[in-house]
Amino acid sequence: MSQDSQPQEKDSLFLTALYMILFYLVFVLAGYVLIGLGAIQVAVRLLSGQPQDELKRFGASFGRYMAQIVDYISMKSDVKPYPFNEWPTVNEKKP
Repeated sequence: MSQDSQPQEKDSLFLTALYMILFYLVFVLAGYVLIGLGAIQVAVRLLSGQPQDELKRFGASFGRYMAQIVDYISMKSDVKPYPFNEWPTVNEKKP
């Protein structure tokens, strides 16, 4: 009976490894999005004198998304990031 459970565990580990590779590729692409986001914020700040609030919120949630990918790849968490779960939200603190 233990032989029957062994292939299932290997299949699960195999799928996890495939998801890790997929999320690594997403993480690499996300780095380019992050660079673009920073460039846009610099341009907006040069033109208006202050960063755009919507981009700040998106940047914060995007950073959490990237952290979720790192947590999944490092096996800190077994919860798959977006699109398998909801996009991370950021709680804003009002001064």
